[in-house]
This record gives sequence, structure tokens and C-alpha cells, in this order.
Amino acid sequence: MKKLLVLLGASLLLCNCASISTLQTARTLEKGDSEHSFGLSMYSSDDFLGGDDISLPVLEYTYRRGLMDKLDFGVKLAIIGSTVADIKYNLINGEKFALATGLGIGYLSFTSTVGTVEEKSTILDFIVPLYLSYDVGEITSLYGAAKYFYRSISTDSSVAGDGSMASGTFGVKVGKTSGVYLEGSLITGLDNDFSGTQFNTSYFFKF
Repeated sequence: MKKLLVLLGASLLLCNCASISTLQTARTLEKGDSEHSFGLSMYSSDDFLGGDDISLPVLEYTYRRGLMDKLDFGVKLAIIGSTVADIKYNLINGEKFALATGLGIGYLSFTSTVGTVEEKSTILDFIVPLYLSYDVGEITSLYGAAKYFYRSISTDSSVAGDGSMASGTFGVKVGKTSGVYLEGSLITGLDNDFSGTQFNTSYFFKF
């Protein structure tokens, strides 16, 4: 039973290393501007310990800040202890349509114990996103994102494995200086059978 509990805990962490939520449009913040968001996600996966379904809530906090023209930076923290940092560069900033890309990295480190053996595991996700958004009104924007993930998992004794994944997000942002993000995301393995979904509601405010 103890071994099973350890496997369950480790699998939950592995599934949620880098949250796949997006919580941003393709537009970047103005230099010096900041945005905070607090959200609740529901994560589900059908690839868990041999195929059993899981579903669990994930609390998230995101901070973004404008660095310079067309460039901003963000950090996202999930309650499981994972961290995702990213930069975003705006490629197109039209009256209604915007397009952006960037780079991100997700990090999670944890220690598991089976019997008397204790081992530390580290998970790194390298993320390449493409964002697009369309303003349908004064305070409402539709947005989407496509992301490529390269995941590397290592332990104290060895490199445990790596793999590639892809995710897609569709959402709506309502509000200018404060409001909500509502979105859904899907992730799937490119060289494995992993798949999962994440639905998020988040409140944001700028200052």
C-alpha cells in the first residue's frame, strides 16, 4: 500500500509538472505594467497508472510584467509546487488581431521514498508557444495557443526519460484592467499515449 501511495503521488506530480493553461492573449503588456491572476483549474488525464482516469483541481497564480516594447515576462505557480516562467514577443499587433511567440520552461523537483530508499526527481519542460488573439469588442478578446513541450525527467541515479508533447488552448478574456479568463486546453503525447485536459477560470487585475 505504501508503494502504491508513493506511485500515486509521483504520477500526479508528473502529470502536472508544467500547467498547460495559457491565461494570456497574444498582446504584450506595456513596459512597466504588471498583471496578476488567480485561478482554479480542473485537470483530467486518461493515462494514469495503466489507463485509470484522474481528475483533480489545481490552484494557480500568475504574474506578468512588460519589459519593453512587444516583450513581456511571466511566472506561473501551481499549488503542487511547479513553476513555469516564460517570455512572450509580439509579432503582429493589429487593431483587432494579434500574434506572438516566445519561450518557456517548467520546473518541478520532489523526493519520493519507497521502503528505506529515498530518491529525488527533477522534471523540466521546455515550451515553445504560438499565441493568437482577436478583439471582438472593447473588453472582450478571443484567444488561442499552440504549444510544443519537450519534457526531461531525471533522478538521483539516472536520467529516467524524456518525451515530446503538444497542447492547444482556446479561451476568452473579458475585461481591460480587471476581469476574467475562461479557457480550455488539451495536451497529447507526440511519442507516447499520454493525453489530458485542463479547464481554467481565473480572475486578473492590472496596475
